[in-house]
Amino acid sequence: MGLAELEKELAGYFIRDHAILTRSGSFAIITALQCAGLEQGSKIIMPASCCPIVLFSIQMAGYSVVLADVSLGSLSMEVEQIESVMDDDVSAILAVHGYGHFCAIDEITDYAKRNGVILIEDACLAYGGKFKGRPIGSFGDFSVISFGYDKPISQNYGGALMTNSQVHADKARCFLISNEMAQFSNSTKVTRILESLKGLDRLTDIRKSNIAFIEKAVSNQKFKKLEYNPELTYWRYPLFIEDRERFLKEAKQQNILFTSHYRSLGLLQTQGNYPNAEEIGNNIVNLFVQPATPQTQLTNMVRFINDYR
Repeated sequence: MGLAELEKELAGYFIRDHAILTRSGSFAIITALQCAGLEQGSKIIMPASCCPIVLFSIQMAGYSVVLADVSLGSLSMEVEQIESVMDDDVSAILAVHGYGHFCAIDEITDYAKRNGVILIEDACLAYGGKFKGRPIGSFGDFSVISFGYDKPISQNYGGALMTNSQVHADKARCFLISNEMAQFSNSTKVTRILESLKGLDRLTDIRKSNIAFIEKAVSNQKFKKLEYNPELTYWRYPLFIEDRERFLKEAKQQNILFTSHYRSLGLLQTQGNYPNAEEIGNNIVNLFVQPATPQTQLTNMVRFINDYR
């Protein structure tokens, strides 16, 4: 089992002409930026509610980060937020499916084309799902995925960059040849990733089932839910509560695990106004829904939430 076969299978799954393996999802972003033909130091728009590693990847590649607020409906950056920070120095948009909730990636694709900027789709938390019948990870000039911890394919190593452009693919491979740190070099992971890829649709269905269970079972009015869509493949199911710190403290005392990702990236800046990202960062509670989550854990999380006063 070789890298070329895995890359071929990835390209087929995501309906892409080219898939190139990288050491991580972060290096997939860096590789995309390096081979996109962008002016060094130009601006890249990304969401203010996101894993900070995405921001650091853009900076490591030599570009300037422009944060945009996100929608409280999708937890993702949409065209409205992108437009508010767009200017002539922007060379690319990095659209992230926030928390695994798909953004309107079709609208962002059209907007990027109209404005003549590169679009990178970060599908790291959402791949396996579909948006309007197309695989998440099949949009943009580039798309990136990760096989890191707690991703849809979780192998604690590896990522991939995908594109339909032969020119971009050739440049990406040249970049990786000359940058050993960014290369996918763990041959023992190839077979495991391929096996997981072949089972990804089944695992995604289990994730959807876990999401549907929580959606139906949570009844405590102190917690706010987003609008439900059976096609959503959340990374971790989001709920919102105003007294989050007390809730998390009491849950910990009961040995029930929730997380609270992500704080607004605006906190890393000396100026900037991202009220929706701040609201998410202050109030979100994340529930585990990955396929390996035991039913007892799902039930205990829901019971604790419904009993919370």
